[in-house]
Amino acid sequence: MIVVNGIITTILNMLTVISTGRRNLAGFFTVFKIIAVIVIFCLSVISCSTTKYIPEGKYLLDAVDLKIDTKDVSKVEMEPFIQQTPNDPKFRLKIYNMVEGDTNKWFDRKIRKIGEPPVIYNRKLEQQSVRELTIEMKNKGYLNAKVTSEADTADKKAKVAYFIESNEPYRIRSYEIRIPDTRIDSILQNRRSRNVIIRPGSLFDMSTLEKERSTVNSLLRNQGYFTSTESNLHYLADTTLNSHQVDLTLVMNDASRVKPYYINKVTVYSGVDPLEIESYKIVDSIHYKGITIFYDSVRFLRPSVINNNIMIRSGEFFRENRGNRTYNNFNQLGNVGRTNVQYVERNYPDSTLLDCDIYLTPGNIHSMQAGLDGTNKAGDLGVAANVSYGHHNLFNGAEWFNIRIRGAYEFVRAKSTDIVTHDFYEFGINPTLTFPKLHLPFIGKAVKDRFHVNTRYGIGFDVQKRPEYTREFFNLNWTVLWNNERQTISQSLSLLDINYVMMPWKSGEFQNYLNHHVDSLTKYSYEDIFTAGIGYSLIFTNRESGRYRQRLYTIRFNAESSGNVLKWMFDLSNAKKSSSGQYTIFGNPFAQYVKGDMDFSQTIPFDRKNTLAFHAAIGVAYPYGKSTILPGVKRYYAGGPTSIRGWSTRYLGPGSYSADEGDPTNHVGDIRMELSGEYRYKWINWLELAAFIDAGNIWTIKNYADQPGGYFQLSRFYKEPAIGTGVGFRIDLGFLIIRLDGGTRVYDPALPEGNRWTFLKGNFSRNSAFYLAIGYPF
Repeated sequence: MIVVNGIITTILNMLTVISTGRRNLAGFFTVFKIIAVIVIFCLSVISCSTTKYIPEGKYLLDAVDLKIDTKDVSKVEMEPFIQQTPNDPKFRLKIYNMVEGDTNKWFDRKIRKIGEPPVIYNRKLEQQSVRELTIEMKNKGYLNAKVTSEADTADKKAKVAYFIESNEPYRIRSYEIRIPDTRIDSILQNRRSRNVIIRPGSLFDMSTLEKERSTVNSLLRNQGYFTSTESNLHYLADTTLNSHQVDLTLVMNDASRVKPYYINKVTVYSGVDPLEIESYKIVDSIHYKGITIFYDSVRFLRPSVINNNIMIRSGEFFRENRGNRTYNNFNQLGNVGRTNVQYVERNYPDSTLLDCDIYLTPGNIHSMQAGLDGTNKAGDLGVAANVSYGHHNLFNGAEWFNIRIRGAYEFVRAKSTDIVTHDFYEFGINPTLTFPKLHLPFIGKAVKDRFHVNTRYGIGFDVQKRPEYTREFFNLNWTVLWNNERQTISQSLSLLDINYVMMPWKSGEFQNYLNHHVDSLTKYSYEDIFTAGIGYSLIFTNRESGRYRQRLYTIRFNAESSGNVLKWMFDLSNAKKSSSGQYTIFGNPFAQYVKGDMDFSQTIPFDRKNTLAFHAAIGVAYPYGKSTILPGVKRYYAGGPTSIRGWSTRYLGPGSYSADEGDPTNHVGDIRMELSGEYRYKWINWLELAAFIDAGNIWTIKNYADQPGGYFQLSRFYKEPAIGTGVGFRIDLGFLIIRLDGGTRVYDPALPEGNRWTFLKGNFSRNSAFYLAIGYPF
């Protein structure tokens, strides 16, 4: 290691001397020196011995291998039962070994924190791993499985191999539930077949048996059986058939103490902390639709709101899921800090009666957020700030009022004498009001019992004042949002979404620029635009709280339409049309279009450190009626940290269209297709390395003269997907993930055919892009 450092240091000194006499190569030598320093560090680490500080008679655990003779059991499932694993990666161990012994030097201590101490081979942990692996194999139904291990020790290193001989597994031959209660028997026999987890021929797997027992217990607790517990259910397994088959019976230890219960009273204690119930003073009580509500000095929830969020009703069977729904409903209200649902058996003559006591603790109803950012756009410096205030209980019904005010100021260098001011500012205000219920007639009750629903109203106004023009934005929306109990499906329906973009002033020079020096698409992006429509979105994920899944995926779907209702209203009223044959609002035609897109992402973990992620997206938008082109804000764009990496945002496509990369106006389209793959390796707990490849592009759905090569054609579109690749880092701070990615172009469809493969060719800096982002790209 010392020799390597010496050689490279000498080379650096020589380069420094040379670079002094060649000032025109200063930039080159600066870059070269930075790279050389990195190489020095890497070579220094590589040259360090991994066994440098291993005591005599001890061994560094160098490798662990797990071999299973059946494909029905994966390594991912079994690896967590291995009690000792080697340093991974070895790079961190070598960093640790760069510092000699114990030290009090601050720098050396920091180096050791970056590194990782060696894992010393432990024979007892090896034997414990064998026992744990054997138990888990038996739990999976391999009752005759044998697990052995071998340790190869040489040169202060130990390599441990575990061998799992599965042998023939045991399978379920028959399964029945035998409980001497006619009502319970009827409930279990009539449940849907898809809810029966144990089936003939399935493995005699303990986890499957536990799931079935939990399902049966949950079914009983949702049919009135308050005292039913999983511990009161157990299996009788006959494995003496000498055929690796099991006859399985689920029985109840004590059926006499399991009986159906009914809800007697529902009582709500509003404004109380269950931990301080002794100091709770009731100052008022209300009986509302069968529910008794006690208040302290503050009524922080109206009776109707409390009633709407309670799923438990007097006179009905005890149902555990109703209590869970009630708990979740209140916890999703912004003004409730804590919810406690308790069932109490009191000394009633009828021993099957239960009282339900619900304790509601108020939360913080006020919230405030603020942010301040510096900006630098093409050398023009500025500052941007935003502040928002939220009230989570505006009318004592958990209504959430939020108002956000944002502003920006930029010092813009003058470019003409026609400009009155040299400064740019932006100001916007966006108030929203969200109600924790559905504001639609007739269907409220049916939806309330199945979903958690919010209705949100919003209005927004923004002003952009630039030296060249003034632009104003107006937005009005009415949206219904709902999700299911497990929150695996979230949906929203925009019943009204109005957007109006106005250009009340343009400088004479800027208007002349639009009239004579730009294409029609760029000019269209600076015209007044009015859209009014509806939209729907859905997000589905198989991720569930507290449950591990090997493959996690998310599906997103969005659809929207604009102009249909407006055209229908104008047709009914026989409104006048403009000279171009279009209906207008405020003197401007409104946009008519339909748009839909779908997005799929999936992560597949191979083990605790290695993960593969996929992403696919497709979208289509189509202008119709008198609209020949979509509004610019509704068109697709590509490139950037969450798209095709290697291109900057809005500088890719459409199709093979090639334009000045300094102007992103024309890099928009109506069709989007993307496909990405990313390999992620968790190097240390807080740092993940990634390698990725992205492919895709956008296209226009019509053949626009100002976007030559952008039109989607079946005969050539397959030649036009852009391809980018690169590497990156993901820094996990716990509350957020910071992502650093560097991507370069592999295939550029904007180049002439035959010259589109650009990987490591031409101007590398021009063909690459670097990104700083928050969160994973997909």
